[in-house]
Formats: sequence, C-alpha cells, structure tokens
Amino acid sequence: MYGAFPDNNDSEKAQKAVKSKFDQLKTMVGLQAEPQEPDFFEELGDMFSLSKKERLYGFLICISIGIFLSLLASLFYLNPVIFASCYTLGNVIAIASTGFLVGFYNQMANMFTPHRLVASCIYIFMMGLTLYCAFGLKNGLLCLVCVFLQSLALTWYCLSYIPYARKLIKKCLGAVIGEDLDF
Repeated sequence: MYGAFPDNNDSEKAQKAVKSKFDQLKTMVGLQAEPQEPDFFEELGDMFSLSKKERLYGFLICISIGIFLSLLASLFYLNPVIFASCYTLGNVIAIASTGFLVGFYNQMANMFTPHRLVASCIYIFMMGLTLYCAFGLKNGLLCLVCVFLQSLALTWYCLSYIPYARKLIKKCLGAVIGEDLDF
C-alpha cells in the first residue's frame, strides 16, 4: 500500500529472499563454493531499518518530548541555565524527530542544501552559543537573547520548507521598514 511514508522493508525483504534463492541455486550447481556471510554494513542496515509504524511512533515520541521540553523550559525562565538547557534540548529533539520520517541522512542533507545552509548554520551556532552562555558564562540576559535569536533562526529555517514563505516575509518586513530587504 502506498502512503506518506515509503516502506522499503517489504521490497528489501523480497530482494533478499530472491538473492538468497539464487545463491542457494548457485551453490547447488557448483558455481559458488559456499554461501557468503552478510557484511558489517548489511547487518548494520538491517538493525536500523524501521517499518512505517515504527517511524511514525519514533517521530511522535520525539516531537512530543521536544515540545514538552521546550514548554517545560518556560517554567524555569528565572533560572537561565535550566531554561536554556531545556529549550535547546527540546529543539534538538524536535528537529531530530523529522529524521524518523525522511531518514536521518536525508534530514542532514536537507539541512545543508544551498538555500538552507545559512539558516541551518545560524540555528546550530545559536544553540551552541545559548548553551555556552548558560553553562560557560552563566549570564541569564545573554541566555535569553540567544534563545530569542535561536527561535528566529529556527523560524527562518522552517520557512525554507514552505514555498515562497521567506520571500513573503522579506517583502512584508521591507514594507514595514520602507526598504527592499535582500538577505
């Protein structure tokens, strides 16, 4: 059945079954001395292959934890270290949750395509700077500024997935301040 989440497990299993039968046939007629052991990468791929249902559960669990941690952070706004830590960890888990839907490699590749590269780098930099301000400098005001900038960077990154959304935002901001924005 075709759906929003491609399920390669069935086709991969069928391919492996056919290959296994051909290997048995080759062994029977003497073309292959002995069956080959699966290599490390095949075993590793088998360990990490997930069904549609498992991917959906992984996504829902991670996005729920991410949102929960981000909301939990608001309870600790007076303690900038806990606030920044919870908020940033929540964002990391929420962004990672999409890896269950599209695959983690594809998620990383999408983050660093040319039209998302700047937004992704600024977002990652702001998360690091937020944690540095919280743990290294222990400066509450800088933490709050970094969290705000981190939120802006995340918003700009998310807008890159909506066609023409960034262009619309630039036009609206340009109209408000009376200049043509080109960044």
